[in-house]
Amino acid sequence: MIFCDLKSAIRSILRNKIPSLISILGLGIGLGCIIILLALIIHEKSFNKFIPDYKNVYRITLGDMGLTQYPLPEVMSGELPEVKGYFRYYRAMSIQVKTKQNEIVRESDFCFSDSSVYRILGIKFLSGNPAVTPGEVAIAEDAALKYFGDLSPVGKVIPVKFGDGFTPLTISGIFENFPSNSTLFPSFIADIKLSEKMFSQFQRSLGDFGRENRTPFDWTNTAFLSYVKLGQNSDPLEVAARMEKYKEFLVIENKNELHYRLQPVSEIYLGSEGFSGNNFLRLGNPGELVYYEVISLMILIISLANYILLTRAGVAERIFSLGTRKAFGASHGKIRRLIILESNFIVLISLIPAVFIIDFGIDLINTTLNKTLSADVFLNPRLCLLIVAVVILTGTLAGWLNGLHYSRIPALDLISGRTGNSRRTGRWDYSVLVLHFTIYMVFASGIIAVSRQIEYSKSGYKGIDPKNILVSELTSADLMNSFNMIKNEMLRVPGVISVAGGSFIPPFGAYLPVNLATVEGERISFDGLIMGEGMTELLGIKVIDGTSFGPYKEGPPEVIINESAAKEHKVRAGEKLLVFMVKGVVKDFNAHSLHTAIQPMVILQQNPEMMRLIAIKTDGKNDKAVEERLRNLFRQISPDEIFEANHLTDRIENFYERERNQAKIIGAFAILAAILSIMGLFGISLISIARRRKEIGLRKVNGAATREVLLMVNIDFLKWVLVAFLISIPVSVWLLNKWLERFAYKAELSWWIFAASGFSAVLIAILTVSWQSWRAATRNPVEALRYE
Repeated sequence: MIFCDLKSAIRSILRNKIPSLISILGLGIGLGCIIILLALIIHEKSFNKFIPDYKNVYRITLGDMGLTQYPLPEVMSGELPEVKGYFRYYRAMSIQVKTKQNEIVRESDFCFSDSSVYRILGIKFLSGNPAVTPGEVAIAEDAALKYFGDLSPVGKVIPVKFGDGFTPLTISGIFENFPSNSTLFPSFIADIKLSEKMFSQFQRSLGDFGRENRTPFDWTNTAFLSYVKLGQNSDPLEVAARMEKYKEFLVIENKNELHYRLQPVSEIYLGSEGFSGNNFLRLGNPGELVYYEVISLMILIISLANYILLTRAGVAERIFSLGTRKAFGASHGKIRRLIILESNFIVLISLIPAVFIIDFGIDLINTTLNKTLSADVFLNPRLCLLIVAVVILTGTLAGWLNGLHYSRIPALDLISGRTGNSRRTGRWDYSVLVLHFTIYMVFASGIIAVSRQIEYSKSGYKGIDPKNILVSELTSADLMNSFNMIKNEMLRVPGVISVAGGSFIPPFGAYLPVNLATVEGERISFDGLIMGEGMTELLGIKVIDGTSFGPYKEGPPEVIINESAAKEHKVRAGEKLLVFMVKGVVKDFNAHSLHTAIQPMVILQQNPEMMRLIAIKTDGKNDKAVEERLRNLFRQISPDEIFEANHLTDRIENFYERERNQAKIIGAFAILAAILSIMGLFGISLISIARRRKEIGLRKVNGAATREVLLMVNIDFLKWVLVAFLISIPVSVWLLNKWLERFAYKAELSWWIFAASGFSAVLIAILTVSWQSWRAATRNPVEALRYE
């Protein structure tokens, strides 16, 4: 019996090729998107759950600080019996490594940790052992392949640059790559004590203002991620309460207001917003996860509604066949079973195009959202059950709803083409159409508004001109000491307007707190910059009172402040701000991205022999020659240094990488919504025109022209698109205003954004419906009236 029904279903699909093909492709796209979103959600919620006994592994936090002092976990292990193991972790964000071909490359995943990191996290060694001395380093299998190819690197030496020179490190072992759902992702792990070499680099970048001598391994340096493993049945709240006694060792002003907490490792990925130390970790966004869940549910609803419409359109084309079956004795259950089987068969076939969508979607998500989704997630039993449930739900529910509708219609009505209450069914169909186009127009408005805000963010900087400025880091002591020579040489290059240096150049991503002390010892914090002579002029920052920095001189530092700081503290140029003389006041300017508002700022002058970077203002016509000359100077002074130079405008674009990625995802969903809208409209138009076939035939017989029929059918659909447009406007405005809250400075939402999305929806509707209505309008009316 099932075999016969299956043969009938296949014949039906082959007989209705166009509706069946559209159903398969549309459903394949929808299912592929649903599956890839489900995979992403499962993946995002699985982070750190690969760790053996992960429920007893915790990260130590203090207030909003995710980084702690070096001695803390070691002291806890000795004094608290609940602590069964610990490791500390530090990551160097950029370090130079010399390959076996003597080529110098930058490595961003060079880390330092205790050797217990592998045992606690369950990472196995393929060969060798962990690094246990400052002269050793263990590397991941991908790093071993990258730097040594097929050769076994254990025992070999790899030069790594700390400070001003390369240090040879012996490779002690090769460990398995950390899983893609790990918040830690090191390629190199050296002994934790070797991290001492890293702390001098940041202090050196501050020049004269970074000479404070700090020991990284005492209680004054909050720089390490600290993990502890507790014994079974240990209470983390009780352990955290007993940790309060360690605050007496801290050198923090508000330490009595802060409290220790043990954060479960399974919560780190989605629960670390607002903590320091996030640069060490791979983190997610719980708000975006809700967004993915809502999107997947919407796509499921739209795909299911689309498929029901298209299936109904296919069934409507063969209602005479169904009526004949009923006339020959087929039961209601038989009719329903046939339609359900056919529906599930189409769903199974649609998994073929869905596979291509999944393969493309994994790359798109990883590229645009910086995720680590891989095919391994499909081995997750929970995901497999969800996929099976979605497939069965889609096929069975669509088939059951259509089968229930047609199985209840008497055989005579089916044979004569009367299919029941078309008015009620039509209202349901058009409500689906409104939903489709509302979602499409929300996405279309979103992609326009988000793209506009990104463009505004790159060009809407206040009080500063970042155009035609080339920036390069001075990454060695020789380069820093040679700043004046490099500056003089670059000023001779045609096209160079001015050259200046500093420790930082705005706009920059980090926030540099500058604490100025009062006579009474009180400390007031400002947003800070450290720049050299000529930098304010190079950036186009306007001095509104006093003067900018002149030639550097030893002695008590003079400062430049912005007008916000001048107004807040009621000082002018030539007066003192606390104990510092104000040399000048500059007009407020954006020192960071447009996500943050302008704050009271203090600018300190840097010693020209301790500049961390050099900035070159050009006329924009000879930049290649300027960059090549700068490269040659760097090679002459520090041939072992990697030369990198980029434009300040390129650095600004990096501030909005997350928004650009979101724009790509919104654009992808807008295209998907458009495709699904076309599919749904195609199905509705098939059903609607089939219902009105006799009406169209009568109008043709009575002299109606083809264009009149086209106009009649199109207007019937366009009025529902206009309803969707009216609904989409308040929804889009609310969503976009919520999204724009992340920016302190934003572009206005103009009326034309919504008009453009509405016009595109109308255009899609006209092009989709006109083809179907033209076929109906040009058909011989005798065919529609043959049985009347």
